[in-house]
Amino acid sequence: MTEYRLRVCVLGLGYVGLPLAMLCARRGYDVTGFDIDRDRVASLLAGSSYVDDVDDAELAQLMGGGSFRATHDTGALGEFDVSLIAVPTPLTDGVPDTRAVEAASRT
Repeated sequence: MTEYRLRVCVLGLGYVGLPLAMLCARRGYDVTGFDIDRDRVASLLAGSSYVDDVDDAELAQLMGGGSFRATHDTGALGEFDVSLIAVPTPLTDGVPDTRAVEAASRT
């Protein structure tokens, strides 16, 4: 019998989303990280983290083991058990700007 691995999608791979994706991958989940920033995704695919809380060795280990993959291609976003949104919500006059959350939800 094949063991089922929970499939997680993390939308937004910034200073919150990337460590969150790494945590899920360390826990044994099958994680796809999505970001609209192609340079961020290229950096991750090259094995280089741009977030202080994620070191290159851990990133390489999780990517090499197949627990984590990064993409900017919405076509790679198939079926997931859980989708987590970790995108910016800057405040304007004390009110959160939720446009990025709305866009991530549509993605």
